[in-house]
Amino acid sequence: MKVYARPERFIMERREIITLLGNAKKGMKFIAINPPDLCKSCKLFSICLERLVPGRKYEVIEVRDKQHYCQLSNEKINVVKVIEEPIEIALRKQIAIEGAIIKFSWNECNEFKCKLRELCKPLGLNIGDRIKIIKILEDLSEMAFCGEEIVKAKAIII
Repeated sequence: MKVYARPERFIMERREIITLLGNAKKGMKFIAINPPDLCKSCKLFSICLERLVPGRKYEVIEVRDKQHYCQLSNEKINVVKVIEEPIEIALRKQIAIEGAIIKFSWNECNEFKCKLRELCKPLGLNIGDRIKIIKILEDLSEMAFCGEEIVKAKAIII
């Protein structure tokens, strides 16, 4: 993993995304899905599911009055503003520095019984994604089957 140190003023924060969502309420959280084929041929696809990354968790921060008709759900859906939720992730202790921006990669691990597996390979995060570590949460080294010094951290994808 490469670590990029930057002055705090240059570090990016979570970006806001305008998209479409049915039955939306401010504060609601959801995980984006792979869009069905019907959606891909819709004229609203570019402002709807195409803007979201499947597997990533989002939070609605604003619901607008404007509505559109959805062919898939057969109902009206709202224009909403969302942000990606921070993800919890397991990282090697030596690179887990609050404020650091790194390219994500995971350790090769074939231990299917390891309790850290979901943190080591979190849903919606891919090798090469740039993440900003925003908080170190706890040391997980004793739980790691791989023998590495591992910490649990909260990060945002940038």
